[in-house]
Amino acid sequence: MLHYLIKRVGSSLFVLFLLSLMVFAMVRAIPGDPVAALIDQNNPDPAVIASLRHELGLDRPFWIQYFSWIGGVLQGDFGQSLTKPYTVMQLVAGRLPVSIELAIMATAFGLVIGIPVGLWAARRINGVFDTSSRFLSFAFLAIPPFALGTVLLLLNSLTVRAQLFGYVPFTQDPVKNLSVFLLPALLLGVVMAAVIMRYLRGTLLDTFSQDFVKSARAKGALPGRIITRHAFRNALIPVTTVVGIELGTLVGGTVVVETVFSLPGFGTTLVDAIRSSDYPVIQACVLLIGCMYVLINFVIDLMYPIIDPRVRSLSS
Repeated sequence: MLHYLIKRVGSSLFVLFLLSLMVFAMVRAIPGDPVAALIDQNNPDPAVIASLRHELGLDRPFWIQYFSWIGGVLQGDFGQSLTKPYTVMQLVAGRLPVSIELAIMATAFGLVIGIPVGLWAARRINGVFDTSSRFLSFAFLAIPPFALGTVLLLLNSLTVRAQLFGYVPFTQDPVKNLSVFLLPALLLGVVMAAVIMRYLRGTLLDTFSQDFVKSARAKGALPGRIITRHAFRNALIPVTTVVGIELGTLVGGTVVVETVFSLPGFGTTLVDAIRSSDYPVIQACVLLIGCMYVLINFVIDLMYPIIDPRVRSLSS
């Protein structure tokens, strides 16, 4: 297990290094000049532009800029925003918790809905419940969450008129915080539940055809026991992988949902930074999203040997 852990830590650090290099290079390939947001567009002064570029270090060689930036990142300094009077850390610290809370709540809804539905659909294959759940999963995957959210907001404004806007931190008012997050998290969670349900159902059906399940049936094991004691654990690895990928996607990929529900999240910060060519903010946002993916995948890799001990022998 120690050897497995060391390999995963080493590969994660190497991925983070490549990610930081790619982020730094790709941000500079984005059309636009960050200095443009700091000067008078009607009367640009070349001397002022050159002075600003020198002050920001944009006139230095690529590698010097990269090592200067990554050195600050390793010390927790992501630089100063070019378009807002805040440091990048101040912007991120205010926005990232919103997206993380939304992603965790959506994942919780996805697991609570998707796993029981997938188990029951696999147990009653081609039955009414199985057919209905597959149809609904296709529908939820086809309808974008923001479109369904817009319809629900319209219905809410015409009927109960519940308060669905006005973000409040959890530490200030937990009840209001959760009430504001409930609908957007449920919308995202239903889509995740559709993915989890389909993966779990398909993996369980594949597991049912394996010899150890046939042997359990031959010994007279009940269908419920076969699923819970034999097949379910075998089906958890692909489902765990899917949940990790979906969770990482939700952290930085809920821009439209955050906009619809007026949530000051991480995704909207990234989009605003791209529009204004705010290099430090873009670099920090993309790097942190990548770090989230790496961290989540690292945790999932550590869960594999716990779910299925055979993984240890295969990876050693």
